[in-house]
Amino acid sequence: MADYRKHEAQEWAWGFLKDQWTTIMTPFTPDNRIDEEGLRRNMRYIQSLGTRGGGCTWGMGEFWSLTFEERTRVMDVVADEAAGRWGIAAHVTHTSVKDMLALADRAESDGFDLLVVAPPYMVAKTEEVVYDYVKALADHTNLAIMFYNSPQFGIVMSPQGLKRLCQIPNVVGVKEASFNQQTSIETHLLVGKQSIISTPDEWIYPKAKELGFHQQVMFANTSDWRFDTPECNYYVQFIDRASKGDLDLDFYDKHLKDLKALSDKWWGGTVKKSGGVLPAPMCKYWGELMGMAGGHVRPPLMPLTEDEKAELKRELMPLIPRRQAATVPARAHAPWLNEGVGSGAEGSGMMLLVSVQDMPEALEADRGGADIIDVKNLQEALVGSGHPNLVEEVRRRIPAHKHVSVTLGVVPNQAGTVAMAVKAAGMLDATSVKVGFCEADYDTALEILQGARAALKGYDTKLIGSLFADNHLFKGGLDPDLMVKLAIEGQCDGFLIDTLTKDGRNLFDFIPEARLREMVMEAKQAGLSTALSGHLKLDNLDELARVNPDIVGVRGAVCSSGERDRAVAWEAVAHFKEQLDLRKSGQIDVRRQPVTSNGNGNGHRDGWAVIDGRGKNCAGVIAALSRQMDDDRGSFVEAILHDALNIYDVIYWAEQAGHKLLTQRKEDDGTLRVLIQPFGSR
Repeated sequence: MADYRKHEAQEWAWGFLKDQWTTIMTPFTPDNRIDEEGLRRNMRYIQSLGTRGGGCTWGMGEFWSLTFEERTRVMDVVADEAAGRWGIAAHVTHTSVKDMLALADRAESDGFDLLVVAPPYMVAKTEEVVYDYVKALADHTNLAIMFYNSPQFGIVMSPQGLKRLCQIPNVVGVKEASFNQQTSIETHLLVGKQSIISTPDEWIYPKAKELGFHQQVMFANTSDWRFDTPECNYYVQFIDRASKGDLDLDFYDKHLKDLKALSDKWWGGTVKKSGGVLPAPMCKYWGELMGMAGGHVRPPLMPLTEDEKAELKRELMPLIPRRQAATVPARAHAPWLNEGVGSGAEGSGMMLLVSVQDMPEALEADRGGADIIDVKNLQEALVGSGHPNLVEEVRRRIPAHKHVSVTLGVVPNQAGTVAMAVKAAGMLDATSVKVGFCEADYDTALEILQGARAALKGYDTKLIGSLFADNHLFKGGLDPDLMVKLAIEGQCDGFLIDTLTKDGRNLFDFIPEARLREMVMEAKQAGLSTALSGHLKLDNLDELARVNPDIVGVRGAVCSSGERDRAVAWEAVAHFKEQLDLRKSGQIDVRRQPVTSNGNGNGHRDGWAVIDGRGKNCAGVIAALSRQMDDDRGSFVEAILHDALNIYDVIYWAEQAGHKLLTQRKEDDGTLRVLIQPFGSR
């Protein structure tokens, strides 16, 4: 939200308009309405890349195809989703000056930070007319204005004309998108010391270094959400560094050069095909391939042909950046848990899984911040599978970086049938598929899991074995104490312990906290992901935090009435997630007895090893510590930890293994450094 007076606009802009800003497209539903949920989801995806801000209803937002009411609705949604935490700009150009001023008023009342305006694209054929048009807006509004210089609006202003525009007090700069390098360079040299000039392409940074000017903001393009994923935001990293004067062309060549070449090919080809129009159809489909909401373009724009879509998909998919797996033994950890959910401390520790039965619930869970959207069918006996068409739609509409799991429920004791269902989950690109057992003997369950593992060959979908804490209530129920053993021998990637009884009792009524903690720790040391569910509520969060599974699964706790048969509500999801995160961060201490240092060690030290656990699940940290201890008992080991619950786990693991905790040191950035002397060292 703008926090400046009109006469302070230029000073404010120098401090605020920095780094990478994005251009937000306007997604449409199949029935040609604005896809508001898709717009919100796209914004969250883009923000997760590390962008500084974004603009709506620009050229890529197809503003010219929107009614006045649609433009203001997009503005309302963008402002609500940004919630003052992210910079936002509204494009207000209109052939009607009256409507332009009304759009500016709406942006100001919504809390936008600045306006973007271009020539009115019909009768503005001289620079004098453009000046008067922009001056009318500047005189009317209190907000800062960036002028958009683009041939899309029928006239390209000269550098001298742009200089005159920037002398209007609250016109703080120019998005110089003329596609004429000479015009961009001259504008930077002529105006760049007084106002913010931004050319929305990376070529400007080497040229700036060569000629001695500086561009502090990339304002604004689609390259962030077309080139980056939340776990590999190479474009945003490059722009942020270049905007501060740190131009790393080797980094660009390594991570971005090929994507940029592909983009240039399709950008240029689509523009040529359309006679010079911005390639919104290509960018929308590109965004869909990245997992965003896009939809059709409105006439007179023409969509890509099916052949063009197939070719773009074939060329793009191998280039989408993906985080490389750590070089560790095959079962050192379950790295898929953190893939795609961002980096740093927010990606570590307990993740929230929300079970949904339909697409509206999936969108609610996503909006509320669920880490994993779990598709199931509660209407089938003993919890069943969602329809494959639903899984396909959820996978398509939920961002690609977010996990979508499939629950098969209690499976029949038929290995071939289960393998077929598991393979379908793989073909649907589910992140994981859960195979549960109730009335089954151990050998049958093992055979089914091993067959499921074989069926998933060639797919990235993870196999999760599941037992139920209340299995003893069923005749021939498989003992849940066998969960870790079954998951390991069944070649699973992780396990889930859930409940089937829905009579008010929950997981902890059937298995005590201490036993669950033992099982979770055993599984983590074996490299398995760990998930707990079973009628869990907010009241159980302290217990869950002390057990610290990788995943906490809920449904009833995030429904509108707290009951499983009512729809999932995003507000309830957000509240549960917030409370879970407070325990992850340590702001709510779930331990009655805080762990303290065990004193200073005086043992012999052959060396000093450092295990950096920031942004890693505790299983990965423990696996790394275990390998270090096995390889070198003579060296002290310093573990760098962030997530509060991971700290507890590492300390617990060290104590159980007989290692000696020597010191703990809290750093200013919130990390904790724990010094450990291995068991058996001299």
